Amino acid sequence: MEHIHLKVPSIYYAAMITTVVAMVIFGPLIHKLRLPVNERLLWLAAILVLPLQPAAFYYVRVPFDHWAAAHLGTGSAGYYWLKTCYAPLTEEPAKLVPLLIPAIRQDIRTDNFVRYALAIGLGFAIGEMWFVAERVARAPEFAGLPFYQFGGYFGERLMTCVFHSAFVSLSLWGLRRNFPLGFAGAAAAHWLGNFPLLLLTGKSGGFSKAWRVGIVEGWLMVYFLAALALLSCFAFGRFAPGRLFFGRRRCPECSQEYDPPLFAVNMGPKRYERCPHCRKWHWTSRTRANFSPPASN
Repeated sequence: MEHIHLKVPSIYYAAMITTVVAMVIFGPLIHKLRLPVNERLLWLAAILVLPLQPAAFYYVRVPFDHWAAAHLGTGSAGYYWLKTCYAPLTEEPAKLVPLLIPAIRQDIRTDNFVRYALAIGLGFAIGEMWFVAERVARAPEFAGLPFYQFGGYFGERLMTCVFHSAFVSLSLWGLRRNFPLGFAGAAAAHWLGNFPLLLLTGKSGGFSKAWRVGIVEGWLMVYFLAALALLSCFAFGRFAPGRLFFGRRRCPECSQEYDPPLFAVNMGPKRYERCPHCRKWHWTSRTRANFSPPASN
């Protein structure tokens, strides 16, 4: 009997690895962030948004695009600029679907919304990872590439975990204050994050391809740091992205506590880094203060 061998596109292996790395990085962070929430509801919110990025794309964005193309014409400037609003105006509402569950909506408060934002952002980004992988798998030009050549996919998809968390944090911030303002901020931030991608199209003025790619990469790095700054300010009241990911640290030599630098040699919970007080390098572990908000300092 003849055996049929089905070849799995290598992008799916890259998606598996990226998903595991994202869960290893962000899962413990969300769990250990000391902001009081109902843990079951928190992770339920993350699970609920897993399929919502592809759902928003296929069931909202695609039908609307067909309508817009028919009425505006695909070559018009109005259609071109309207398309830049598709992602903010479909994805940001999709992230708020967990709020339809009263228990989740009531559990989100001014003192814990950033933890929900991180969980929802992670779930939504993982769903988007597989959506992108599925579309790449259908592209013939990528069919022969081994999974380890999708490094750009790996880095970009991990960055979107932070981006989506930062965007939805603005909506959740406004939930108990001014929801229309918060949602408008989330949609505007999302649009602004995508704006440099317009430079990769043919309607980007006189920039060469090399300049366009350089501008986009530089902008994404700046935007990534800005997203980290926003999340850390929401969590701790100040810019502390290292603390957001790695918790507070105690120097084994001078015994001073400090917020760790963002970049160091990471070996799981252990890090090799420089103490900002005594200026010496050493291995550190998290302190009991860990990921606590400012009141625990």
